[in-house]
Amino acid sequence: MIKLLAFVSVAFAAIIAHSVRGSEKVEPVPPDTSPTPIEKTPLMQERVPQRILESILKETATLANVPREKLAIVRAESVVWNDGSLGCPEPGMMYTQALVNGYWVVIEAGGRTYDFRVDAGGRFHLCPAGRGRPPRQPNVA
Repeated sequence: MIKLLAFVSVAFAAIIAHSVRGSEKVEPVPPDTSPTPIEKTPLMQERVPQRILESILKETATLANVPREKLAIVRAESVVWNDGSLGCPEPGMMYTQALVNGYWVVIEAGGRTYDFRVDAGGRFHLCPAGRGRPPRQPNVA
């Protein structure tokens, strides 16, 4: 009988603890996925490495079906992305919630703008129009 009473007491305490913890209302806060431009750090270069830029230019020329000479680099800069989405979250996906060094490259070709998001390793993807978020302006003191 004592063992049954002890078991019931422990089970009751566990149920109460779970229900109290589960009753808290937690509102999810969407992460800010826009990148923050970096100031000079030893981890990043100020400019996009040429090998990365060359790969992006080649990809853009293929996508736009134009000669490389017709491409215009609108932006090519080092940034720190706020998470693993690189400022271009895909609906339904989950991303690393940590700062990610990378680059933001925007190319114009054939009357269209191509917005590429790049991680520090040089892996890039084209961010669809309307999905990407631009970098925040640096805090002005």
